[in-house]
Amino acid sequence: MSVARSRDLSLSREVVAGLVLLALVVLTGWAGALPSAQAAASPTVVTLTFDDGDADQLAAAQTLRDNGLAGTFYVPSGWIGAPGYLSRADLGSIAAAGHEIGGHTVNHADLTQVPATEAKAQICNGRATLQSWGFQPRSFAYPFSTSNPTVEQLAAQCGYDTSRGLGDVRSPASCAACPRAETLPPANPNYLKAPDQVDSSWTLAQLKAQVTNATQNGGGWVVLTFHHVCTNIGAADCQADQSITPAVFNQFAAWLKTYRDAPANRTTVKTVDQTVRQYKAAAYPAYRTATAVAPKPVAAVGTNALTNPSLEATDAATGFPSCFQAAGWGTNTAAWAAVSPGRTGTKAQKLTVTGYSSGDAKLMPNLDLVTCAPSVTPGRTYTLSTWYQSTAVSQFALYYRDGSGTWFYWTSSPWLAATATPTTWTEATFTTPAVPAGATGVSFGLALIANGTLVTDDIAFVDRGTATAAPSALATTSSRTAAAPPTAQRQQSSEVAEVPGIGSRPGTQVAAEPATDGQG
Repeated sequence: MSVARSRDLSLSREVVAGLVLLALVVLTGWAGALPSAQAAASPTVVTLTFDDGDADQLAAAQTLRDNGLAGTFYVPSGWIGAPGYLSRADLGSIAAAGHEIGGHTVNHADLTQVPATEAKAQICNGRATLQSWGFQPRSFAYPFSTSNPTVEQLAAQCGYDTSRGLGDVRSPASCAACPRAETLPPANPNYLKAPDQVDSSWTLAQLKAQVTNATQNGGGWVVLTFHHVCTNIGAADCQADQSITPAVFNQFAAWLKTYRDAPANRTTVKTVDQTVRQYKAAAYPAYRTATAVAPKPVAAVGTNALTNPSLEATDAATGFPSCFQAAGWGTNTAAWAAVSPGRTGTKAQKLTVTGYSSGDAKLMPNLDLVTCAPSVTPGRTYTLSTWYQSTAVSQFALYYRDGSGTWFYWTSSPWLAATATPTTWTEATFTTPAVPAGATGVSFGLALIANGTLVTDDIAFVDRGTATAAPSALATTSSRTAAAPPTAQRQQSSEVAEVPGIGSRPGTQVAAEPATDGQG
């Protein structure tokens, strides 16, 4: 079994190395001239990287340009154009200013928590989409900085020259036994070592020290990672553990320009790809064309296309039924629990909503690429059904996936009344409109849209073999909004925490869909 990388493993390797070094120093006195010799022999390269495609990074890119600096922007292709995230036009502007556009999967899945086929699709398809938009992505960053040897090999197979992790270089509050920089060239380009991500606790002095400490102790590659660059630290769109203020960022950029320009510091600022070009020199590889992984086959007519439809299997990582995730939007609090018995089998899922004023909460097949969400044929209609018990009004909410792997809100069913009693099983059904042209997958959930409880079991998505209708055209990108990146919940808990992952991470906050009035 592959084991995901973690700081504990990295620390143990570095601690061992440190003890060996200490023994050599004590026994031989060898360390005396080493720092100055290393410093004289090795320059320092600083790379500024930005994860997730947050919209406020556009201003950060301009700050870098104003100071003659360039950065690498790792973006999940499926989030581009979603509220609060960069648009395709923004990416074009960033690239035109001399910055690098790199990959960060399609929708930020934890690659160590999904099947290898899904991990490959997340990596390769994100790269293929960026390529289709006119970029040549060569650099990748692991979502959640989690990887293992299998995932690292997949990143290389998908055509990435390097893949960045986090937390394996000495940082202000951690990893004291770690090196001060990645080596040049890196020992493992499929896992670039980097400090912790920069957050609101980092001071300007600590940012400077990440550079100067490397310069003064042998040089190497200092890869810094930013997410939000925003003012309202602590707000929902400016989380303290992912953000730095523009004031601190701008001061650091100005200082870095001055520091770089002093020849005595032997420091340059380069993108990831520029750095690879430097150390590869004549061996720098030609660009490898990206190839997307195809969706899973469409299920046969009359066959339930869902995996684990009776919710009996449980995903150990999430606590939710395998191949399902909790999702929702608006102002409400959702609490989930497995209950027994189910309508059939031993399990069903119970949702309790409190504090409702808007939005919904629902259980739905994972918004993924090739594993759980059913594939569809444009122009076909499908019948979906769920057996349920409820004390409040509910309705089906449907989403479709396009060829790039981006998910969009599609439509909703009429409202469904509460069941005759809280323990009466009732089957809810809905037949979809014709699947839009260009759609490759669909996900849906029976959504609770008021305070109350909803128990669901035995879910189905079936092509009944009706005649194919002319598929409606997908709306233009400018007139449709991608499903917003998610908010996550853990099973048996009503606590909601921002976790930007879809895949096997449950709890997607999707774009707000209208609650119909029961008239279709």
